[in-house]
Amino acid sequence: MRVSYKRYAPGADIPVRDVLQQRKAAKYFNRETAAAMVCLAQLLQGERLPESTPFYYAKGAVEYEDIGLPALVRASRDHSGKFSSAAFVSEGMAAISPLTQFKVLYNMPLSFIAIEHRLTGDNAVLYGSAAALLLQADHAPGDPVLLGADRVDKEGWVSVGFALLSGRELATLPRNVPGDEAVDLFRLWSEERGL
Repeated sequence: MRVSYKRYAPGADIPVRDVLQQRKAAKYFNRETAAAMVCLAQLLQGERLPESTPFYYAKGAVEYEDIGLPALVRASRDHSGKFSSAAFVSEGMAAISPLTQFKVLYNMPLSFIAIEHRLTGDNAVLYGSAAALLLQADHAPGDPVLLGADRVDKEGWVSVGFALLSGRELATLPRNVPGDEAVDLFRLWSEERGL
């Protein structure tokens, strides 16, 4: 099993353009997608995975991300200060960048990684649970399996991890996982390997 785990402080530079084939794609990334791209590049070190590689990604909680929502909320109020669907459509959506939609969709890290690495095999986005991620991987139709997870905490720290495992390695992993979030698996596996 190969493992990669990264953690970025709020405002820290995430050098995603250094690892992209299509550098212009970075404008669509939020911090967690950028961190995921860098972390996976660290894991693969230039290796190209077979296109049919199953890929499962657990999205952890996103407790903080500045995507301009306060401006959208302010612009979506009527003259009395209440939310107005008409104001939301006419002025609220104009208050934020059109690229924001790519930054808030749940499956964006998995989607952009699959596009960048041409992964067309079985894939799924799950919500944060380590047990769910391992269970999904247990039923993967191929070997090896690529697993990933992320989390953004309320202070703005971004944590992301990846592992590439064979079915045999997956079968030997303990199922009693400390913590609930899948990204904790990668931190733990990374620490066990002294990375």
